[in-house]
Amino acid sequence: MTNQGTWIQLDSFTCPAAGCSARTKGKWVCATDNSDMYINELGKMKCYNGTHIADLCRWGWNCGSSSHNGKFVTADFEGFSFALSQAVQLMTKGGSEWVSKLVIEIGKQYGNK
Repeated sequence: MTNQGTWIQLDSFTCPAAGCSARTKGKWVCATDNSDMYINELGKMKCYNGTHIADLCRWGWNCGSSSHNGKFVTADFEGFSFALSQAVQLMTKGGSEWVSKLVIEIGKQYGNK
């Protein structure tokens, strides 16, 4: 698996899961090893140890909201776009070029070239 790109911790990020009604920002941790979660501009998600890594569109999310019913749910394009719009720290930490690359990769993953 790749370690390419610049990884930014998801420490104040709205749940992007399809159908999630929660709009509070939170720190994301890997459900398996309880380590911090990161995203890169190539549209990849990984835990701190790099044990779990996948394309953003395949990642399962669970913020603890009752709308999840205890399940991990993938993000749809609209949900992730909203979460991304709320994630000011990504622009601050990654810069505008990083964010623009991420937006392009998200479009590719969701088939919105």
